[in-house]
Amino acid sequence: MRRVAFWLGVSLVAALMIWWVSVGDVQQVTAVFLFWLLPIYTWELVIFGRVRCHLAWTKQCFALRFSGWLTAAGWVLLLHVIGGLLIHYLPGPVPRLLLLGWGVFVVVLPVFASFFLIRMGKKTDGEEKSSGTTSKGSESAISAKSLIPILLLILLAILLRLPNMGYKELQGDEGIILMRAATALTGDDVELFLHQKGPVEIVLPMVAWGSTGAISEFWARLPFLWGNVLAVLVMVALARRWFGDKVALVAGVLLAVNGFSIAFGRIIQYQSFVMLWGLLALLHADRYREDGDGWALGLTAVFLAGGLLSHYDAVLVAPAIVWLVWPRLQIARWWEWLLSGAIGFGLLTLFYVPYVLHPNFAKTQSYLLGDRLGQEQAGATVRWSGTEVWQMATFYNSLYYILGLILLVGVGLVVLWWQKNGRISALLTFLVPLLFYTVIVDDARTHVYTIFPGAAMLAAVGGVWLWQKVSQPVMQRLLVGLFVGFIVVSAVYVCLMFVDTSPERQRTWAENKPAFFPTTWDEPPLYGLFGFPYQAGWRAVGELPLALPYASNEEEEITNIYMGQANRTHCPDFETFIVANNVQDTVPYDAAWLDGMFLQHEVVVNGRSTMQIYGREETAVNSIDAHRTKHWLTPEEAAAPQPEGIVPVDAILGNGQVKLLGYDVNVENAVPGGQVAVTLFWEALLPFTEPHQVFTHLVAGGELVAQHDGAPECNMNPTTRWEPGQIIPDTHLIDIPPGMSLGPVTLLVGMYNLETLVRLPIQTGGDDTILLGEILIE
Repeated sequence: MRRVAFWLGVSLVAALMIWWVSVGDVQQVTAVFLFWLLPIYTWELVIFGRVRCHLAWTKQCFALRFSGWLTAAGWVLLLHVIGGLLIHYLPGPVPRLLLLGWGVFVVVLPVFASFFLIRMGKKTDGEEKSSGTTSKGSESAISAKSLIPILLLILLAILLRLPNMGYKELQGDEGIILMRAATALTGDDVELFLHQKGPVEIVLPMVAWGSTGAISEFWARLPFLWGNVLAVLVMVALARRWFGDKVALVAGVLLAVNGFSIAFGRIIQYQSFVMLWGLLALLHADRYREDGDGWALGLTAVFLAGGLLSHYDAVLVAPAIVWLVWPRLQIARWWEWLLSGAIGFGLLTLFYVPYVLHPNFAKTQSYLLGDRLGQEQAGATVRWSGTEVWQMATFYNSLYYILGLILLVGVGLVVLWWQKNGRISALLTFLVPLLFYTVIVDDARTHVYTIFPGAAMLAAVGGVWLWQKVSQPVMQRLLVGLFVGFIVVSAVYVCLMFVDTSPERQRTWAENKPAFFPTTWDEPPLYGLFGFPYQAGWRAVGELPLALPYASNEEEEITNIYMGQANRTHCPDFETFIVANNVQDTVPYDAAWLDGMFLQHEVVVNGRSTMQIYGREETAVNSIDAHRTKHWLTPEEAAAPQPEGIVPVDAILGNGQVKLLGYDVNVENAVPGGQVAVTLFWEALLPFTEPHQVFTHLVAGGELVAQHDGAPECNMNPTTRWEPGQIIPDTHLIDIPPGMSLGPVTLLVGMYNLETLVRLPIQTGGDDTILLGEILIE
């Protein structure tokens, strides 16, 4: 009972510190300790500690403890996803106190379990295994020197991922993720179902963010870096089981310097957890293959489910898992398989059942089959995407790394064929994603990261075999030197691309392409690029008292976060226009809009101009150095805003597809030759499969006197992009003819199919037009 009280006290102190300490790095460090580090120790100590090294740390003992620590770390991350998901399902905003209580619960749960098991006269898992392993005194203890390679590998992985991780501003997908997390924290119960991926990349930031109340880019990304480094170490543990210590270390190094792994360890996205939980599932599937332990089968199911909760990419590891566990299938042990399957399936149903039942799933299905697999297009199911995969792979990594990896993988494949050692699972780990993303998927983009864990393992097999086949010590040292040089050159490239921030090479490739690193293409990929450094200065801009509404050439997913969801327009009715340089996904605008506007602010990062801010009034130009600006963001600032101060309408159009919540009219310039600005607030109820236009008409005496027809938000937000539950502010600028008669006019609005020109009927009264009211032209 003392142990229970101790761990409860430690976790409660940490939770109280998070609650009382002001927003900042100290609070975040305490949260990392409570949520990510402390529970690893208690879970490994009681549940996953398969062996206790009472007498000596032998190789076998260290390997088992190492796997136990990695399993505990992966389990804790997954447990926080499950807990965060369940807490989110409670109606209303997510209480901060409840998240902190969950953090304490995760720490003490295994300790309570141990206490009650002892009271019932049962041993914990670690106690059951200790005596059998420590009795093997014949195996020599490992020395501190033998731990140096794994410590250096950990250091290498961290040094390629941690430096300057907080430098870059949020990229498009990161902005979407944090906006969804903030909206969910503030009480939106369906936000997760609008995402076209698994919930992990949203729920983990929710736990960290909701428990502290504010977060910065660095701390939001830290759990993903942690999962990424763990994935490298799980690769080592798995490769050691299959091929031994030398192959394990080489495989870990190859994955540590891989550009995809580094990029996704520096951003808020799911890929690190697909790798982590997929590799952990393989690790425990192999344990089940070896000793038939039902505990290992259950962990396999749990971690595979965790990977699938991250992204559908995790299914690519399933064939290797099936290959490992299938020989153990026995009718006599049906209950073991049934229980493990039920646990894994139950975890998946927590999210995917309501996800599939939500109206937005039809849009997600169309996105996956059409945009990614290309199955909605006419033609063959099998296609060749090898050229695009090659370009993406040789942009994220140096050409030297990819060519060296191909060479070593080829040797590794030959070695496995010659040795007939039965490691078909390693081949499947590599070949399944390789074939899927080169001959099945139409638009693979960065999903090719799934190829490289298996490639690193096979390349390590080939490299170690070459080293062992050379008998002369001089030649062995030469091969080691060549490999070290290969790793150094590969690491230099990824450092230049991801760690170095002056210059930002991905955005300025033509001028700053890394010297001595050739490519087989002239221009880098245009789309789907993540993890590269980029800072325009939005952190500083968000603090400026700018006139609203504003417009910008930067995508809305980024500006909404940093501008605190301030009123933004895509129409020429802005008061401020922000031009960002070297934008990756540019929002088009008419350069003539800036005629007659004045430069008011210029933002500078790393000594270079990154942004110009224009306003309607002439002022002295203010130069802003934004490089060291730190931005702490609360969920309330980042959450999607609700419309306020509008005239309510609540008219439902079509077959329950969309609702017009209300509107706002600006009549300051409602004069002949002037303009009326009408902002409609739509709520999407069902996905649109075809584009629809909005019409806004001014009618006098039964005749149309002025109008504006177009796609929502001045043609920038077509209805096919709308998500059920999303609220869309849609501004239309109606030009009033110069000779128009003075007096009242009627404002009519509606929506029609762009392809058939058929208007959507109004369910709540009327025909196909909504009468909003009168406007006085004077």
